[in-house]
Amino acid sequence: MERIGLEPGTEVGGYTVVAPLGSGGMGTVYRATDGGGTVVALKLLHPHVGSDAAARARLMREVQALQKLRHPAVAAVLDAEADSTEAFLVTELVAGPTLAERVRDDGPLDADALLELASGLRDALDAVHAAGVVHRDLKPSNVLLTDHGPVLIDFGLAQGVDDDANLTSTGLVMGTPGYLAPEMLDGGEPGPTTDMWGWAALLAFAASGRDPFGSRPLEAVLTRARAGDVDLAGVGPLTAAAISGALRPDPADRTDPADVVAALTTVAAEGDLPPDDVATVAVPAPPPPAAPTEAVAAPAAVPPAPPAPAPPQPAANDGHTVAVPVGAGSAPPSVPPAADEAPTEVWDDDATAQHDPADPDGVDWISDDLDASEPEQPDGSGYERPAAARRWGGLLALALVVLGAGALAPVVTFAVVLVLVVVARTVGATVEAMHDRRERRGVRGSDVPIAVASSPWYLLRSLVGLLPSLVVAASVVVIVLGVVWWLIGSGTWQPDGVELGDEPAGLTAQLLVGATVLLGVLVLWFGPLSRMTRTGARRTLALVAPGRPGAAVVVILALAAAAVLGAHLEQGTGTTWDPFTAPRLPSP
Repeated sequence: MERIGLEPGTEVGGYTVVAPLGSGGMGTVYRATDGGGTVVALKLLHPHVGSDAAARARLMREVQALQKLRHPAVAAVLDAEADSTEAFLVTELVAGPTLAERVRDDGPLDADALLELASGLRDALDAVHAAGVVHRDLKPSNVLLTDHGPVLIDFGLAQGVDDDANLTSTGLVMGTPGYLAPEMLDGGEPGPTTDMWGWAALLAFAASGRDPFGSRPLEAVLTRARAGDVDLAGVGPLTAAAISGALRPDPADRTDPADVVAALTTVAAEGDLPPDDVATVAVPAPPPPAAPTEAVAAPAAVPPAPPAPAPPQPAANDGHTVAVPVGAGSAPPSVPPAADEAPTEVWDDDATAQHDPADPDGVDWISDDLDASEPEQPDGSGYERPAAARRWGGLLALALVVLGAGALAPVVTFAVVLVLVVVARTVGATVEAMHDRRERRGVRGSDVPIAVASSPWYLLRSLVGLLPSLVVAASVVVIVLGVVWWLIGSGTWQPDGVELGDEPAGLTAQLLVGATVLLGVLVLWFGPLSRMTRTGARRTLALVAPGRPGAAVVVILALAAAAVLGAHLEQGTGTTWDPFTAPRLPSP
């Protein structure tokens, strides 16, 4: 059986105990030395693990897999003993505070430290999963912060990826409330997906300085985890949206960890938006429930009924690994708070509502329409978003400019249009986001500075969102040019002034080139994920040429420019292909 409170100098399996380091749900960890004097971490597992033959066999399989793993963010597993009831696990002893200690002493991590934590642990978990092991017990005390980055420790709850056996008795699942994936609470099997949910919960703790789903009572913690009701009040909206998206209850709806790291990378480089000001309320904590194994005093005439057998449940999430009944947290806690109980927990549903994973300021643009305008909120402030008026006259006049410029300088024209489209998309997304904030909370003096500060983020979104239309436009242009090339080369069509083997020349050929450029621009305008291109163009024109007078000026200037370009074509000005060399038609 387990020897509790080992004294310095005690030997366990050839290792000498130096001092205790801590204790958890699966065992007690000691600083120890091996026969050569190397300092290690020795985890003496509790008897229920050592006495379980299946658990011992699983432990040895995992140790063999982990011993082959060498990763700077994973504490190396050095040895294990599972042939007796005194089972233990030996790992590399890593110097550094735990994430829990760091946040407790210094507060939440800044953007750079949060990115380092997210990236380092994600790489570590990828390596662990590739070795065929699932950690299962990710929590702040199982992550060490070193000078070289985060290090994952404590594989006492690890389980093989393909192992279907439960580590605990039927109806229970081992884990830390608030860091245990919702599907595990329903009896699901652990896997890489459940580990990545715990990874996101760690990021929520590191970003906010608080347990992501509160700390008490246990049923409330589990209920919030099931609902994805994560506490990220005070965290920047971009960071909060990325993390909360990875903590959704349904695994199929969760933001991919790579996208979370990408969003945190952007925040670390460009900064986050200021968190919205949301009032928090103090919720009285319910009294701790009586231990189910204790009898309740009753009048002498009525003997107390024997308690029903049930696993003991802690009244709060104290960061320890416990046995949680499968199905726990499926309904709101039913224990009412005591009337005179002092408020012990800050939790505000409205504080997390602003960080809805569907918030368009977040990272859902990666899997949804990247450029969708922000939707109106049902409980808005009364502010009405100004309409983005269509300007068909101006756009048709500008299309004539593209046709003429494309005929004279196709490459430069398409490049200029591409830059203008990116600018329009960025302006449109930034302005739409500002109107969305105003609809939620009214007009504020900080609206414009926030919009300016967030523009780099929307520039990045615009570049990514433009790619599908750009790829389709390029494909259409290539197909059209290929067909024309074949028609001319085969002699099926011979435009005036076009000679085989020479550069395209003549008004017909120039207009054909300009029409091809215009076709590519139209695909950019109406292609995949192009709604923000059109919305952005309307918002941009409304800024630079407001109202009907502005619209009239745009039409007049565009028609004048088109007339000048047409005059150059009529006078025989040739086509410039810079910065590329002029193409030559196929030889006869």
